[in-house]
Amino acid sequence: MKPINARRNVLGPWRALTTMVACLVTMVLPTRAAQPVVALRARAMIDIERDRLIENATVVVAGARIVAAGPNAEIAVPADATVIQLPTLTLLPGLIDAHVHLTLSGVPSANARATLAAGFTTVQDLGAAAYANVALRDAIAAGRIDGPRVVASGPWLGISGGTCDFNGIGVRGAEAFRRRVREDVEHGVDLIKVCVTGWLADAVREPSKYEITDDELAAAIDEAHRLGKRVAVHALSSGGISVSVRLGADLVAHAGFPLPETVTMMKARGIRQLPTLFSLSAAAPEHLAALRTHMRSAAAAGLPIAFGTDAGVIPHGDNAREFEHLASIGLDPHAALRTATLSAAASVGLTGEIGLLARGRLADVIGVTGNPLQDVSALQHVSFVMKDGKVFRQ
Repeated sequence: MKPINARRNVLGPWRALTTMVACLVTMVLPTRAAQPVVALRARAMIDIERDRLIENATVVVAGARIVAAGPNAEIAVPADATVIQLPTLTLLPGLIDAHVHLTLSGVPSANARATLAAGFTTVQDLGAAAYANVALRDAIAAGRIDGPRVVASGPWLGISGGTCDFNGIGVRGAEAFRRRVREDVEHGVDLIKVCVTGWLADAVREPSKYEITDDELAAAIDEAHRLGKRVAVHALSSGGISVSVRLGADLVAHAGFPLPETVTMMKARGIRQLPTLFSLSAAAPEHLAALRTHMRSAAAAGLPIAFGTDAGVIPHGDNAREFEHLASIGLDPHAALRTATLSAAASVGLTGEIGLLARGRLADVIGVTGNPLQDVSALQHVSFVMKDGKVFRQ
């Protein structure tokens, strides 16, 4: 057996050689490129959390994330930053539409581009045939198509012969609903969309009626939650909304007639309603008046509301016109803007990622002329769009 010192002498050259090889590998392998830094200098920005306008504001972006946002005097701009001057614009977070159908009414890729150009940097697509919205989601994420970030449900899930039985995709029975949920998850959906009721006229004529059985709805919700997926329900009648909330649905699509006790439960559980009032505005005047009256009362009682348009029924790119209709149920500009930012971020499952101009959030930034906290119609005229730190419109 060699003495310890002798073994050290033998290993010494090998250690030196190993160190040299490691250094050479480090020199040859590519180093991670520094993230590009962009500073947006604007006339103002909106602090959504505090409902305030900050004059003379700067937003600093590194890669796909915001690293600083606030008054010019408080924000240090790195020397190597690319500075974009927006002296006439007010900056705010990219808008979020929690209920669209990008594959309906036109070419999906064109619909996606129109939506992004309108300042909606994230959307939730609540229904498409043959998982076309999932494919579109993936194409946008891969950079093959310009468009908003997409959260997708896959096909509608409802009863045979019901409201959402498009081309025979409806099913019957609790086990069939569970099986369809599993199929959707295998296809990579982000959430499940279940159709519970008919449309507005049905909800006015028969407020307690809904078309799915309690067992079928419970099966769909339970299976989705077991697999880690949220559930959005198409529900307008008082009875349909009540049973959906009681059985654990996470989101209610369309304005409707929630009972006072249902509103209380929705507040307690953070279950939001997506009014889609613009898309319902072609309904019979008396039905529309009843809907607005009821929604105004529910909103005053604290009904959680998030922004949704059902775009595809209304033209893609006209999403911001929904803000006018939110005013008709009593939402002031501050509350309306929250529906399309913080509230909608929660409704698409991205709380903490989008909906604010703040450090650590994804760099989704839009710019408009004027102050949307005073006049939400300014949001119909977006002239700057950044998504994930990349400028798409300037």
